Amino acid sequence: MNQRVFQNIFFISKIRAIICVCSLFSLNGFSQTSGNTPKINMAVETYSYLKGQNAALQRISMQFPSLKDNVEALQKNSVMLFSRAEKNIEHILEKELEKSEYNRLKNQIRSFLSKFKDPIQKKKHAEDFLDKVKERSLVKDDSQISKALLSFAYHDKPHQEITDGHLKTFTTKGHPKAVKSTVTIPIPKSWKAEDAEMPETIQQFTSFNGNGSEKILIVIYEPDHGFVLNESVVPQMLDPQTDLIRTETITIDGKQGIMAECEQILDPPKNKIKIRMLQFMVAAEKKLYCFQGSIGPAASSENLEIQLKKFEPLFRLIVSKAQIEN
Repeated sequence: MNQRVFQNIFFISKIRAIICVCSLFSLNGFSQTSGNTPKINMAVETYSYLKGQNAALQRISMQFPSLKDNVEALQKNSVMLFSRAEKNIEHILEKELEKSEYNRLKNQIRSFLSKFKDPIQKKKHAEDFLDKVKERSLVKDDSQISKALLSFAYHDKPHQEITDGHLKTFTTKGHPKAVKSTVTIPIPKSWKAEDAEMPETIQQFTSFNGNGSEKILIVIYEPDHGFVLNESVVPQMLDPQTDLIRTETITIDGKQGIMAECEQILDPPKNKIKIRMLQFMVAAEKKLYCFQGSIGPAASSENLEIQLKKFEPLFRLIVSKAQIEN
């Protein structure tokens, strides 16, 4: 059994009827054998978790009428997280899975839930469960299930994760790659910080707790002496495999900069892939600061414009709150 799940559902040894919330994570086998992406595997796990949780809440409401109002209040107050995440996951799975595969998943979930018919032994166990669900709805911890819930709840409008207060503040202060510069930006709580290979990239963050195809990078360059950042020099900064789509004058921490939308074509051994990105750049104190939000890599035939537009408000929000100190 997954140790993470065992820790999250802390009282499973006390209440057999609610153990389905944990057991449904064994549906990992469903996603792993289907050859899906890590993001889809994550969606299957989270969807199973939510279905198990819903079933447990229904069981509590039926077996303990005195707790029915508590259950209804909890469901009402947590609709922004749980219901929104479930709805968005259903849209994702309907799009990404074959119809037969999606139906098989739903049938597996129903089959698992139907096996747990024993009554809850004590009312205290039900009350403990309600407290745990309430705590989970506040997503104050950094557990994988909390990050998964946030990822899917804000899948349709990623920028709202920050505006609703689910964020972490990242600073380069003390970072070995940014000795003489300090950059501070907000990052969605569900995004995972990862080390970057390029020496100029201070830090990168990946959506869906590291399972998504969206990234945010902080890059600091030391340009040649006399470098001046303006729209005319942007095409010269790009490699031959990158097409410039548009530029725009912006402001970063009170300093005038440039935003460039680009699409890069990469040619690995098997198939061509591409990345679409927004690069927000500003020059200050002999350094060029770049905040890059990107989508991909994806097949070269895929249109990434719609996906980039969905994440553009998030990328712009992060840059609008960036602080730079030299």
